[in-house]
Amino acid sequence: MLGFATDAPPVTRLLIIRHGQSVWNRAGIIQGQRDIELSLLGLQQAEAMANRLRDVRLDAIYSSPLLRARQTAAALAGSHHLPIHIDDDLVEIHHGAWEGLTEADVERQFGDLLQQWRTRPATVQMPGGEHFQDVKARSIAAVERIAAAHPRHTVAVVTHDVVVRAVVAHLLGLPDDYITRFNVSNTGISIVELGDDGPMVVCVNDHGHLDELRRRAPLS
Repeated sequence: MLGFATDAPPVTRLLIIRHGQSVWNRAGIIQGQRDIELSLLGLQQAEAMANRLRDVRLDAIYSSPLLRARQTAAALAGSHHLPIHIDDDLVEIHHGAWEGLTEADVERQFGDLLQQWRTRPATVQMPGGEHFQDVKARSIAAVERIAAAHPRHTVAVVTHDVVVRAVVAHLLGLPDDYITRFNVSNTGISIVELGDDGPMVVCVNDHGHLDELRRRAPLS
């Protein structure tokens, strides 16, 4: 259990979840909006996350349109017998020319911009891709739209690394560049409650459901 009631909440509760490990995550390749499937470990992570949430009342499930997010959401949908609503604004940042490259490749070809992304991400325009501010705007709009559609309900939102960072930093009132100062693990769960007194970030990147998988030998 995640430490909150399983019945209908007095606030709107969002469980913002990063997708499981993809094949390219495992290989260390930057994927952005490339439509890459989950690895075997990623599928197991999704099942572990769904099992963690099996007793939590969910009223709706939303997902990015990308396959790795939809596969992760499917694990939840199966255990809760709910449809998956696709929201295009939950898609990962478009990394443009970086997509399909390893971090070492990007370091060689775009070293200065990569350093800027690591330290001042809010200022970065991806070459041939998106600016962080565009991702932030659409991510927050998606979360606000989902919350408005499900007042006083609990909703799972399955999305991506940069989207989770942008939304959590915004709700915490942090400067945009602070998105690099916390981790977002595959299938990590961040909980946000939206009530009359404003947003409350209950937890960030809860991934205790992965403990058993970590004790096993790494999967290929």
